[in-house]
Amino acid sequence: MWKTAMKETECDAADNFPRTGTVPLAEVVDALTGLPGRKAAFAMLARAAMLAKRTGKNVLAALVDVDRFYIINETRGTAFGDETLRQIARRLGMLEPWSNHAHRLGGNTFLLFRLVGHETEMREADAMIRELKHAVEDVLTVRGQSLYPFCSIGVSRYPCDGDTAELIVRHADTALRQAKAAGGNRIASYAEDGMAHVHRTEELRSALRHALSANALSLRYQPLYESSGALRGFEALLRWRHPKLGDISPAEFVPLAEQSGQIVEIGEWVLGEACRMLNRAEAKGLRQLVMSVNLSPLQLRAPGFVESLQHILDRTGTRPESLELEITESMMIDADDSMNTVLYRLRGMGIRIALDDFGVGYASLTYLRKLPLHTLKLDRSFIRHIGEQSAEHVIVRAMISLVHQLGFEVVAEGVETEDQFRLLREWGCNFYQGYLLAGPLEEEAVGAHLLKHACRVFRAPCDERVAVLQH
Repeated sequence: MWKTAMKETECDAADNFPRTGTVPLAEVVDALTGLPGRKAAFAMLARAAMLAKRTGKNVLAALVDVDRFYIINETRGTAFGDETLRQIARRLGMLEPWSNHAHRLGGNTFLLFRLVGHETEMREADAMIRELKHAVEDVLTVRGQSLYPFCSIGVSRYPCDGDTAELIVRHADTALRQAKAAGGNRIASYAEDGMAHVHRTEELRSALRHALSANALSLRYQPLYESSGALRGFEALLRWRHPKLGDISPAEFVPLAEQSGQIVEIGEWVLGEACRMLNRAEAKGLRQLVMSVNLSPLQLRAPGFVESLQHILDRTGTRPESLELEITESMMIDADDSMNTVLYRLRGMGIRIALDDFGVGYASLTYLRKLPLHTLKLDRSFIRHIGEQSAEHVIVRAMISLVHQLGFEVVAEGVETEDQFRLLREWGCNFYQGYLLAGPLEEEAVGAHLLKHACRVFRAPCDERVAVLQH
C-alpha cells in the first residue's frame, strides 16, 4: 500500500506534491504498520507546505492518537496491540481523502495531512476531521475480539499555524495535548490562547512529581449517613495545594497522575492515610464506621496491589470490613478477567466494593452481575432534579428499587435540599451524602457534633447515641 502511495507521490499524481527524491526504504517505511514513518512524514509535510505556498493553497494537518492504548497492551498483550495498530494503519491508508498522506509518527500516534484549496474546502475541514475520527473509532475485529477504540485529534493548518513542517506538527501536538488534558476522546484545533493552558498543564505535571514528598497533598472527609440518621462513615477526597497556583481540582490533577503512573504511589498514600484517620476517629469515639476510598484502574492493575493493601491494613490495624473501595463505571466496563480476579480477592478479604457515579457511564445490568459489588452510588446529576416532575424523578425511584432487587445498597450523592432528602428516604435509599448533611471536612473538624447536625436533618432522637460517643 505504501509503495503504491509513494509511486503516486513521485509522479505528482496525489495532490501534485513535489518529487521526494531517492530515500532508502528502511528510513521511510514504518516496519510495524507499513505506513511511511516519521522521517517521511516530515519530509512530505515540508514539501506540501512548499507546494501550498506556490499555489496559494493551505495544508490541513491532523495528529491522531489512540486514547488509553496502554490498557490494550497491558490487558491483552503487546502482540494484540501491534495487530490493533496494523489494522488502524490499514484503515487510515485506505481512507479518502487522506489515504496517500497517512504516516505513523511512533507509538499509537499517526499524522495525516492534505492540501485544501478553495474557501469551500476550508469550511469543510472540520467535517473532514470529524469523519476521520469516526473512521478511526469504527469497530475493529482483532484476533476474533471486537474492539471499540477512541481517539483524540490535534489539528493545525499551514500557513496560519506555522510555515514549516516542524511548526505544523508541534502545534498539532499542542492541540492534541489540550484534547488529552480535557479528558481525551475529542478534537482540538491549535490556538495561540490555548498555549496558556498547555503551559499550566506542564507546570502541574512537573510539580506533581514532588507533591507527595513536599506534603502538598491532603485528604478531606465527607460524611455519609444512614437513613436512621446514624453516621455511616466518610469518603476520603484527595486535595492538592500548589505552592503558586493554589488549590488544584482533582479533576485536573488526577488524570495527570494517571498519565505519569504516579497515581499508584499517591493511591497507596491515600489508602494508608485514610486508614490511619479512621483509627484516630475511633479513638474519638466514632466507632464501627466505613471509610470509602476511590481507586484508579492503574492501582488495580499494579502488580502486588492486593498484597500492598493487606500490608496497609495490617500496619494500621484496620478491619477490612471498615474499608470500601470505589470504582467507576468506566473501570467496570473496561474490566478484564485479571481485574475481576483482583476485585473478588478484595471482597474475599472482607473489603467492601462500591460502584461510583452510577448512571453516567451507560453501564448495562450485565456488568453489574459480573462484579462483586456491595454498593451503588447514584450520581449527583440524577439527584439534582428529583424534586421536580422530571425524568430524573422517575429514573431515580426506579433505580433504587431495581438496585435493591439486585441485592445492593444505594448511596445518593449530592443531596443538597430537604425535598431531595425526603423523597430519597421515602423511596428507601440506604445512605446519603451531600452538603445538606455535611461538606468535605478537614480531620480536625470530625467529631461527635456531626451526629447532632444529622439529628436536625433526619429529625431523629440522637441524644442517647451522641452521649455514648462522647464517653
